[in-house]
Amino acid sequence: MPDAADDYVDHPIRSYVRTGGRARPTHRLTPATLLLGHTSPAAAPAEVGRQEREVLSQCLGVISMAEMAVHLGQPVSVLAVIASDMIDAGLIGVRPDSDTAAGPSRETLQKVLHALNHL
Repeated sequence: MPDAADDYVDHPIRSYVRTGGRARPTHRLTPATLLLGHTSPAAAPAEVGRQEREVLSQCLGVISMAEMAVHLGQPVSVLAVIASDMIDAGLIGVRPDSDTAAGPSRETLQKVLHALNHL
């Protein structure tokens, strides 16, 4: 039986190098946040790096942060820093209805609680 350690793949470039040593994104991005590209990789400015072009190639439609992290083989926390920089540069955007931070309304929660109490 193969050992689980056999599946481990180390990244030759450390996460802190990819983010320029930063650990905090400038935007609140969750794994459920939906990203959409504003430009194609071919139309991106010359100063856009390889990792940003990879993000742009995945953002040809709408994609969640979690899906993007899987495609890029990076933790969501690293992608959040990269994506925040790209949002600030106008290369990608966040779908407005993907803001899950607000959560359900108080009224909805009260209805759920009321229904649960009557079970």
